[in-house]
Amino acid sequence: MTELNDRQTTYLRAALEIDQRQERWHKAAFERGDFNESRRAAADWRAMPFGRRIDLSGQPATPLREACGGADEGSGATWAALERRGLVQVTDRAVHFSAAGLVLPHVTLTVAGRRAARALQGEPASERAAPGVLARSTWKALAAARRAGDAGVKDEQGGGWYGGIPWSVWLRLRNFKGGDLVTEFNHPGDPSRGVWSRDHFIRLSGRGQVYYVSKWAANHAAYPDIDAPAPAGLSDQQGGG
Repeated sequence: MTELNDRQTTYLRAALEIDQRQERWHKAAFERGDFNESRRAAADWRAMPFGRRIDLSGQPATPLREACGGADEGSGATWAALERRGLVQVTDRAVHFSAAGLVLPHVTLTVAGRRAARALQGEPASERAAPGVLARSTWKALAAARRAGDAGVKDEQGGGWYGGIPWSVWLRLRNFKGGDLVTEFNHPGDPSRGVWSRDHFIRLSGRGQVYYVSKWAANHAAYPDIDAPAPAGLSDQQGGG
């Protein structure tokens, strides 16, 4: 990658700062009772508006604009240069929760951009996962759904936290490229909670069952502490456990 100039470096570092701030806010959504936020897709909440909130009193700058030290006629060119390098994606869209429907450029860090920004911060690059190994939270969710079988994993807490696993993880599995890996369903709940009470569950789809089997060996070896039932015909020894 071509070396970044000082301005591009500043903008990329600022993007990582605000990206991580928004990630912390999103992950804490369930605990503070903000169930709508906890269900937002990462592609939505990771997008950072850049500009001024002219729909609000005082027209405050967005956090990303502030972190960049303001904006001028060259800001657009700087983001465009970072986008050409594959470090960010820039799209014009409505600002979340803007009653006036304010549209601003939104910046989203790519995987390469996040890696480059962390390198600029002096953070060590994370080790590359072995082929077939999923994120720990993803494998934990798949294993929980496999253990539950057709009965499904119940949402005991509300807000889509099936099995105590954040909704954002289940959402990735539900919207998996090529077909949903999990499906949601519900049953009538306890009548004492009201006639409209429903209990919500999630389970592996047919595609999800096939996907689980294909990923079991690599992920059972990578995460032996996660209770992931061995598919028929396989054993713990074959998975490296």
